[in-house]
Amino acid sequence: MTNKTYFSTPGQYRVEIHGQLEPKWSERIGSMQVISPSPERGNGVIILQGPVNDQAELAGILNTLYELHLSLLSVHRLKDE
Repeated sequence: MTNKTYFSTPGQYRVEIHGQLEPKWSERIGSMQVISPSPERGNGVIILQGPVNDQAELAGILNTLYELHLSLLSVHRLKDE
């Protein structure tokens, strides 16, 4: 897969953040599912996971997290199923 295709095609992403994400912000993070931390990871880490149409949508999601003053821990593109 070339970089051009990689950046312009939909994909599944997993984003880890530190902080609190109120449910009212779900519209701003697209179709991503908010996964609450497990008891063993009860350190304020929240996982967002789901489909992202392209890099522009991903950038919008990341900008929203930045505007909410949430710490971005990691962003991973998951293997296509």
